[in-house]
Amino acid sequence: MPMTPLVAGKPSVVLASHLFVEQLSTDANGKPRRTLVPVKRIERGDRLIVVLRYRNAGPTPVDGVAVTNPVPSALRIDMTSPAMQVSIDHGQSWGRLDQLSVATGLGGTRRATADDVTHVRWSVPHALRPGAQGQVSYRAIVR
Repeated sequence: MPMTPLVAGKPSVVLASHLFVEQLSTDANGKPRRTLVPVKRIERGDRLIVVLRYRNAGPTPVDGVAVTNPVPSALRIDMTSPAMQVSIDHGQSWGRLDQLSVATGLGGTRRATADDVTHVRWSVPHALRPGAQGQVSYRAIVR
């Protein structure tokens, strides 16, 4: 499942994508426990965490960084990150999911759902100094 994060026009920003399966269990005291395990194989219904790490590998500060990631068609995103913008048209336009609509086959429109999301994006709110790094993440479910 290729997932290549992008930073348009910012060649000194290096990105890496990491995929984890969220496993639920119970600890010795009977309390629920969540564990993140690196993905080896995924199955329908698995709950995933996608972590996108970014770093300024260049010698000068970089401003205006937007971390963009395509959402594989096998995944349905879980809209839990309020700072995340989404696209339902392969990155042509962006917004919050509740602001987007999809054309229907009958000439009308309907509200977009998480099933329609093709890409996710976060804007880094500050300039990245040389060596500065950070990460963003989102949840998804395997369809």
